[in-house]
Amino acid sequence: MKSKNNKRNKKDQSASRHTKKKVRKKDIKIKSKNTNIKNRSKKRLKAKKRKYMRRRFALLLILIFLIFFIVKAIFSSKNKFETYTYPKFRDKVMNSVQKEIFIGNTEERTLTSAEKIADFDKLTYYVSRNYAIDKENKENFKSLMNQTDAYKKRIKNSKSDQEFFDAIQSYLSILDDNRTNVIDIKTYRSIFGYYKENKDSPRGKILGDAQVVNRYKRLLGRKDDLEKIEIKENKNILEINMPSFNSNDLKKDKENLKKILQNNQEIQNIFINLSNNESIDDKYANEILPLLIHKDYSYEKVIFYRGNLLKQSLSYMKNNKDKVNTYSSFMKNQAIKFPEKSQGINKNDFMYYDQIKTEIKKDSDLPDKKIYILTNDNTKNDAIRFANILKNTSDAYVVKNGFEGDKSKSDIIYHMRTEIIKLDHCGILVSIDCAKSLDEDDKYLKYSQIINAQNPYKQVLSMIK
Repeated sequence: MKSKNNKRNKKDQSASRHTKKKVRKKDIKIKSKNTNIKNRSKKRLKAKKRKYMRRRFALLLILIFLIFFIVKAIFSSKNKFETYTYPKFRDKVMNSVQKEIFIGNTEERTLTSAEKIADFDKLTYYVSRNYAIDKENKENFKSLMNQTDAYKKRIKNSKSDQEFFDAIQSYLSILDDNRTNVIDIKTYRSIFGYYKENKDSPRGKILGDAQVVNRYKRLLGRKDDLEKIEIKENKNILEINMPSFNSNDLKKDKENLKKILQNNQEIQNIFINLSNNESIDDKYANEILPLLIHKDYSYEKVIFYRGNLLKQSLSYMKNNKDKVNTYSSFMKNQAIKFPEKSQGINKNDFMYYDQIKTEIKKDSDLPDKKIYILTNDNTKNDAIRFANILKNTSDAYVVKNGFEGDKSKSDIIYHMRTEIIKLDHCGILVSIDCAKSLDEDDKYLKYSQIINAQNPYKQVLSMIK
């Protein structure tokens, strides 16, 4: 009996008094018969649980956000400046962009110094080996090469992408060549439309490169719309304003113009205003010309070129994969062996010469009209070639309003378009004049009249009877 009582007494003792078993203080539970004390204890436990749950939920949210931003940063750094394959063209890809090159605020990273130097090295490599040299630009070309190291230091020390682009533009401006420069957003947008339908051509591939599309999409400025062709029927005169060759509207412009010429028999004269048209691509003009010329156009020209940049285009033109109007013999004849006298150029400055041929067929469904053309000092590049073809095939009356006379750099007829390169890291495009023709009688556009009028448009209209 005594041993049983001892065991019972030991059971009734507090756990803390057991010498063989260690108990933590927080495990000691004091039972109270008071219901108020029990209720308060339960409330404290519930409040404590809620507090812990809130903390855990907050920590979980923070962890999720951290993982999201880390994954986004890794993905952006992996994809931003790599070389991409040809993307799908999108109609809305060029929203919120404009002419001048200004880099807008972006969450993406800016170019590193190493990337800027790599892009500049590529630019100087292609310009030094491919830029077409003649007697008029040789000194400017030498000056450009002499200042390359100084500009390389300037670019290395540039603190932003904008400074980098400004430096490149300044560097190329030494050439004083309206065909060799950084392609601005207005030019890019104006030629982009045609090549989304011809994306397998060499020019289509470079214009549609994902890195290029991404860069030009992010160029910001005044956000003005592309200048469009304006057609006005004025009694017996059809007035056509062409401030640029906007290939985005090529199909619509062509259909509209043809419809008017077919249906309005009263029209006897066409007045085309090319003032300030600086377009560099020949596709728009080649599609519109058949509606205006009086006879088929065929023209052959020998061109000289340096380096390999032009080779791809000449090969493509020879195969004529997308039914281009200009063909190439692509014989890669050595320039030094050109048999005739080379006027205006030094054969030693070039590697090859080839013959190109341009053919444009008249639309036989349309009648001939008397054509008047207005240009100014800012009309250049393919707009000059466009006017020259109309003068040669249709006896167009070409009037220039300006101060520079009739043999300025803007008045040169270029039968071969420029080549375009991509600066790999920044995605900017650069146009380079890679071909030269001999100094012959057809180097400059021959004007019917040169005026200096405050309202040249009205003055030319008054000439039309």
